[in-house]
Amino acid sequence: MVTMKHFYSGLLTALPVLILCSQVWAATDDWLITPDEAAMQMRDGNYAETVAATVGPGPAIVLKNPKMLQKLRSPIDIFIAFEPGKSGRPADMKTLKITLIGFININITDRLIEYITGTNLDVQEAKLPSGKHRLRMRIKDVDGNPNERDVVVIVLKK
Repeated sequence: MVTMKHFYSGLLTALPVLILCSQVWAATDDWLITPDEAAMQMRDGNYAETVAATVGPGPAIVLKNPKMLQKLRSPIDIFIAFEPGKSGRPADMKTLKITLIGFININITDRLIEYITGTNLDVQEAKLPSGKHRLRMRIKDVDGNPNERDVVVIVLKK
């Protein structure tokens, strides 16, 4: 049973992390993922083995560039097409949500909205710190059918 004492104790423990997250969020500059956000992820790479995203009948999430697990140097170009999936219906790009998955999940959708063209996400020269970054993409088609996919980007040191 969780008592109010345990609840407030847990809240006080989490408060410094929440403050750090808000400071990092405000200081993204032109980074897609900031070095501070990358540092908050687990360093041993265990987070990369999380349960895979749920495949649904919604839009197919097709990674065209970079190739999955390709090792790159920043800045990188990212091109993802959202094509009709099992439902056959087009993607509703307003439902796109992109989350950096790790020890602390960070929603980075707002940083990518300006790179949506039609039903594609086309980011040129995205600044990413070195490391292994897992991005979970969630989207629905115009009828509300969902789909998810995890994209792993490996960035080498310069």
